[in-house]
Amino acid sequence: MKITITYLPEEEREAHIIHIFSQSLLDNVKVRKSDRHPPFKHIYLTAKKPETP
Repeated sequence: MKITITYLPEEEREAHIIHIFSQSLLDNVKVRKSDRHPPFKHIYLTAKKPETP
């Protein structure tokens, strides 16, 4: 599963809250942050599919 959070600098507080909340819901999440597309900032969350025994 991939989740992208796109926000403006003035929305950073809300984006951080969403980021922390989503990490607490998902196990084994990889997080990457990017400022490559000004004025927008991005947080990319990637969760691996759970393995079935």
